[in-house]
Amino acid sequence: MLIAHTPSKLHPQLDQLRFQHGKQNTLSLVTTRGAMHEGHGALIHAAATISDHVIVAKIPDGVPQDGKVVSAAEFQDISFSDQHRADVVYAPTYETLFPEGRENAPQLQMTLPLSDLENDPVALIAHLKIINTIQPDLMVWGERNFIEYAQVRRMIDTLALRTQLHCMPTVRHADGRAVSGTDELLNVQQERAVPVIYQTLQNVAHVIRSGGRNYQNIRRTARTALQRAGFEIQYFTILDEQTLAEPADETRSFRFVCRVTLDGIPMVDGMSLKL
Repeated sequence: MLIAHTPSKLHPQLDQLRFQHGKQNTLSLVTTRGAMHEGHGALIHAAATISDHVIVAKIPDGVPQDGKVVSAAEFQDISFSDQHRADVVYAPTYETLFPEGRENAPQLQMTLPLSDLENDPVALIAHLKIINTIQPDLMVWGERNFIEYAQVRRMIDTLALRTQLHCMPTVRHADGRAVSGTDELLNVQQERAVPVIYQTLQNVAHVIRSGGRNYQNIRRTARTALQRAGFEIQYFTILDEQTLAEPADETRSFRFVCRVTLDGIPMVDGMSLKL
């Protein structure tokens, strides 16, 4: 497996992979913010089935880093990527992506129709820079991060980038919990509470499948169920999966998404429903 921290180190490696064995190969991209887990592993494996080579790119946080030092967390992510047979790990520092600092980073607004959904323009710029650096044929996402996926999809469509996006189902534990980097932060009591998120998503799907269309009441009931289980709600919403707006009478493809915290631990989950 190859490792690069700067575009100048990355580009020669990508050129070798892209033009290998007398043919042009396809490259897939999987992005991560670190703390890699089996959900990432499933994305790497999915990417390997639809392309010739897989690049894992780590989006750095805003903490200043010494480019000469490999932290324990970065070492673990590199080892995980190697175990799952990624071909390249691209791990730029925050300073590489934003040499002028976060406060001077360019802004790219790709807001979604519903105003309560999160929007991080700097994260979009980070994805854009990584996509432009790697120029992947495909980019593979997990549906647990559907809001960020939808924003990147809108960015790619707006800027007419050539990268195609693929969204894969969430990897779950036997009790329905989404596999996440926060798993190791949960105590036994918290771990028992988390399946309520997936149960609530399933209940919403059941109501809509059974003909329920009062989305305001459905959302209110879902939020109440989560709050009674101890969660604080950042958002819980129901989208038309195609328009990313409030479902209409003709909507047949839905997306439920939520972001909550449990004792300060953030959690994101969601699911789709097609009628």
